[in-house]
Amino acid sequence: MDGMDPRIRALLDQLGALERDSLGRSNAQVYRAKDRYLKIAPRGTLERAAVMQDYFARKGFSLPVIAYDSDGESDYLLTAAAPGRAAVDLLDRPEWMAARLGEAVRALHEVDAADCPLADVNERAIALYERNPARTLPAGTALLRKDALVHGDCCLPNVFFSGQSACFIDLGDAGVGDRHFDLYWAQWSLEYNLGTGAYGERMFDAYGRDAIDKARLSACAALSNLAD
Repeated sequence: MDGMDPRIRALLDQLGALERDSLGRSNAQVYRAKDRYLKIAPRGTLERAAVMQDYFARKGFSLPVIAYDSDGESDYLLTAAAPGRAAVDLLDRPEWMAARLGEAVRALHEVDAADCPLADVNERAIALYERNPARTLPAGTALLRKDALVHGDCCLPNVFFSGQSACFIDLGDAGVGDRHFDLYWAQWSLEYNLGTGAYGERMFDAYGRDAIDKARLSACAALSNLAD
């Protein structure tokens, strides 16, 4: 951390010792100091997260970034802890949690995102999928739309509930794209964490099936499955 921005270092010095945090599945190093989180990752890999978190904050769906900077080797992103409880900590209330998740994601997708600085979610997903030259694009890819502000990694650890509000974190894949990427990841995360697909259906009901296109959902699911 020798190259850390002095502003970030000063803020952390006020908070005290850093504690390594193992929550999440990204490759970044994450540290906690009281109610602040410091994420450190290779240079250039956190800029998008910083831009999109500030954008989500302006729309009422996240907290503003406290500080972001980069040196010759690393990016540093300092944020406040999200209010409330993560959806992944509410597995003892699966019906309620799945419904809240669906409502929160639908509210996010209804935001006017005409001024969003990044509108390449679909292209990024396709490019990542095509890194394996043995793959051919899934059927339905041509149906994808840019119809919503999406999180891009809409899994249970990344959504917090406080009262009637939802707060989204870890926004490095966010931008304008097809809403069904979020619906796929929310459904996948519910099944992964709860061990059943039943609550994904509850989430879809709360989201509103009027806005769900099965062909586009299948295409987003296929593009997101990089296991092969």
